[in-house]
Amino acid sequence: MSNLLEQKSRNRRHPILDLDAYSPEEVAGRVMQVGVKKVRLPGVITLMLGILGGCFISLGALYQVVVMANPAISESASAVASPLFYAMGYIIAFIAGAEIFTTNNLAVMSLASRKITFWELTRNWTIVLLANIAGAAGLVLLFFYSGQVDLFGGLLVEEVLFLTSSKLDYSLLQMFLLGLFGNLLICSGAWLAMAGRSVTDKFLALILSLSAVPAVGFQHATGNMFHFFLSFLIIQDADALQLPTDITLMKTSVSLVMVAAGNIVGGGVFIALTYYFIYVRSRW
Repeated sequence: MSNLLEQKSRNRRHPILDLDAYSPEEVAGRVMQVGVKKVRLPGVITLMLGILGGCFISLGALYQVVVMANPAISESASAVASPLFYAMGYIIAFIAGAEIFTTNNLAVMSLASRKITFWELTRNWTIVLLANIAGAAGLVLLFFYSGQVDLFGGLLVEEVLFLTSSKLDYSLLQMFLLGLFGNLLICSGAWLAMAGRSVTDKFLALILSLSAVPAVGFQHATGNMFHFFLSFLIIQDADALQLPTDITLMKTSVSLVMVAAGNIVGGGVFIALTYYFIYVRSRW
């Protein structure tokens, strides 16, 4: 009898399935702590992690384009599946601890809490953004010279050029708002992932939030880099295509600036600053 009671007691202490997650208030505290750690990493470490982040995000964007261009996959199936594959890059980057400009916008909470300075925040964002650019550009070059850019008899090239042109075919306000919504979803997913206690929790929390970004047509600066860089390497193939708008260095630069500005507002203001006032400021 005593053995049976002891076994039941152990089962209560160690449940088979524990769905306990960090509360939103606990997540706010974790986000603040992570923000402080991120902005105070040595510059070289931040740079290396940012390069990895740009590579991982570009791998997800590449996976999405390959699925979209594959003639064996119907258009309807591709529309549903390709955003899920796009999310792969961000999931790898988040779980592997790489640095991404868009998720680092959550460090606004640390700034609002006066745990970091404005200089530390802008320094981190600048290094990470430049590193993301370098990582994306490097991966694009490696992919281009691998010979796989000619997959599906040129259909991959057409898909990349059309996607890039479509991203540029917006007004400045629209680019800003698309970036805002894009990082609103990405940082929401990151917030949910911070509530998880396992890799599986984080994966499930991220996948739908991230896949919604390309599915709806929202944008984020780091994700756009792969399409933009690859498009400039294959731009000579655009002459035979009827693209929504021309792909130029000026248009892509303006797009990156406006989308990045929207990302900062979407993640830094709508998520980080809002939760700061709810869970941190309210305790004062």
